[in-house]
Amino acid sequence: MTVRRIMNEDPVMVAPGTSIGELRRVLLNSGNTVILVIDEDQVVGVIGDRDLLRPNGEYLTAKDVMNTKVVNVSVDCSISEACSLLVDAETPGLPVVSDDEVLIGVVSARDIVGGMVGEEAVTRISVEAASIYLAMTRSREYERYWLDKIRSYGYRGAITQVGASADRLAAKLRESMIAAAAALGVISEDPREKIAVSNAVRDAFIQLSMSNPGLGGGFKMAVVRGEGRVSVAIFGRFGHALVDGPEQLAVGYSII
Repeated sequence: MTVRRIMNEDPVMVAPGTSIGELRRVLLNSGNTVILVIDEDQVVGVIGDRDLLRPNGEYLTAKDVMNTKVVNVSVDCSISEACSLLVDAETPGLPVVSDDEVLIGVVSARDIVGGMVGEEAVTRISVEAASIYLAMTRSREYERYWLDKIRSYGYRGAITQVGASADRLAAKLRESMIAAAAALGVISEDPREKIAVSNAVRDAFIQLSMSNPGLGGGFKMAVVRGEGRVSVAIFGRFGHALVDGPEQLAVGYSII
């Protein structure tokens, strides 16, 4: 499926000087989740509904709250590619342009998620792959999409986030993942199931800590259970107050 099938052909467009109050009114009346900011017939920014949730922002304008990283796509761009572009750019929407670079629509995170959910699943992904996709999600929409996808395979999954100093990181990762898995029904209170999750976390953490000894960090974690095993993916950065390292990913699993 391509962007052509899911894009909004009647995007909301405003000038950079539009007040935040007017932006809220326009967005509410349109039913959309994305506004394009236009200056001299060019898209200079993208605004999502969350950008308008600013406390004491009555004097702000579109220029103050817009995302200036504008990434255009064509109507023939695949949904999966559009999804990657949206995540990489950390923007709420992608303007859709013709071959002549004329604006013809916009595609939002909501549009992409709806299109992905609507596509018939061709391949069944593994428990390990499911945990990776879940850990690498960067928005609520994609979290919901992958949790729904995982459930459609008969798997169970959970997500949590952890940040800790080096001396507490291993324990925090283990404790937080077990707590999230138990709270969301991925595992029961059976000690054997908790040990299985703990072992999977340990395997993933060992992979990460080998190249980053003695550092704390912040991570998003996902656990997925299915096919007689549990997989844990850890995605994030090691670092400290002076420098952050690159994003890293590790996966561990255990029989359950």
